[in-house]
Amino acid sequence: MKKLHKFYARGRHPKGFWGNRALQAMNGKHHAEMPEWVLNELDINEDARILDIGCGGGANIARLLSKCPKSVITGMDLSKLALEIATDKNYKEVVDHRCYIVGGNVTQMPLAREIFDVVTAFETIYYWPSFDSCLLEMMRVLKPGGTLVIANEMDGEDESDRVTERAVGGMRIYTGDELRTFLKDAGYTRIDVRRDEQRRFLCVTAQKPKA
Repeated sequence: MKKLHKFYARGRHPKGFWGNRALQAMNGKHHAEMPEWVLNELDINEDARILDIGCGGGANIARLLSKCPKSVITGMDLSKLALEIATDKNYKEVVDHRCYIVGGNVTQMPLAREIFDVVTAFETIYYWPSFDSCLLEMMRVLKPGGTLVIANEMDGEDESDRVTERAVGGMRIYTGDELRTFLKDAGYTRIDVRRDEQRRFLCVTAQKPKA
């Protein structure tokens, strides 16, 4: 298996030595371009309450904390190792109660309903089973009028993405049109699909209908 394919396979549930390497890589400069592009594109209130699903090593939590200096941000991941690394990376904010790191599965999150202004999913939906059910679960924790942000480094438009799917197994790389359809069917509104065509980055935002 090629190095890139091994990286994505380990990204599903990082653990052990190689999982640690994958998480450190996710926190590195090579994977900074896409989230920085996304956060530059988005207008998020500085005091928004934010949930970052599949938070990995916590680099995007740190970016969100910087962009939204009055926010309280919750990071959630299945991987115990990811939770440890994300906590270390954002330790001061955890101590100051600006950041909470919790274990959980997107299919059934251990979180109350309608408590977040923004829910983000960076480079993680590739591995989710029952994607339509996950969208409903994210809608459950969003406040009415809240925003969902899905961001991927691969836009699903190239044959290389199909090669990656077959090599990794259990991985799905969505196109923007596919995500738009899923989100519409789940009841989201104001769906916006943005692509950086040169780098093949994809960002999709959608809103939970207001009450």
